[in-house]
Amino acid sequence: MQTTKLIVARHGNTFNKGDVVLRVGARANLPLTEEGRLQGQRLGAKLIEMKLFPTRFFAAPLKRTIETSLEIASCFDLGAPPQILDFLTEFDYGEYDGLPETEVVKRLGVLEAQENGNAQDLSPEELEALGKKALKVWDTTRKLPVGWRFLQERVNRLEDDWRNFGKQIATKYPGETVVATTSNGIARFSLSLLSGSVLRPTDLKLSTGAFGVFVLDRGCWKLEAWNVR
Repeated sequence: MQTTKLIVARHGNTFNKGDVVLRVGARANLPLTEEGRLQGQRLGAKLIEMKLFPTRFFAAPLKRTIETSLEIASCFDLGAPPQILDFLTEFDYGEYDGLPETEVVKRLGVLEAQENGNAQDLSPEELEALGKKALKVWDTTRKLPVGWRFLQERVNRLEDDWRNFGKQIATKYPGETVVATTSNGIARFSLSLLSGSVLRPTDLKLSTGAFGVFVLDRGCWKLEAWNVR
């Protein structure tokens, strides 16, 4: 029997060069740019190069993830829409959703400083640095910034969501290669499929149009590659 594999893909670009980059969450249902579509096609070509041939596709119910999934599938003459899974939907960042990233960083920095009790003592530059640091910690450890603690309940569910999805693939689609297209915030929690003793990547972030490869080995998921472009 062939090995069961899971490809976790991040959608392609939703902003063109020179655009103001916004915090894109569940509320911002943006389509792919032309470059984003090409990223999906290049992702499919990379899978072929790595001799990975998907037979089944899942995606979050957002334009950017569905469109990326369709571009990947087109490389394999599989044009059917992906199966939609709600748990793959990016976080709802509330009032931060749709804000310029520069504004997000400033707001997060202020709240981090207030938590530390020294907001009044810091310059705008220092507050910005605090915000950037909080986002970096989120990318490397999955610890939420102070301003995003309202997402904790969703974060707590995500590990179980990914593990349940992994069990579903192992049970229903043995020997197949499955692609799940999602967003960066959700993709990093796919590493919950790994056992506690397995080393994780030092940077959990997936770049746009990048993917990770999980392989089912004797009932356990192992990470074969991460952030491949």
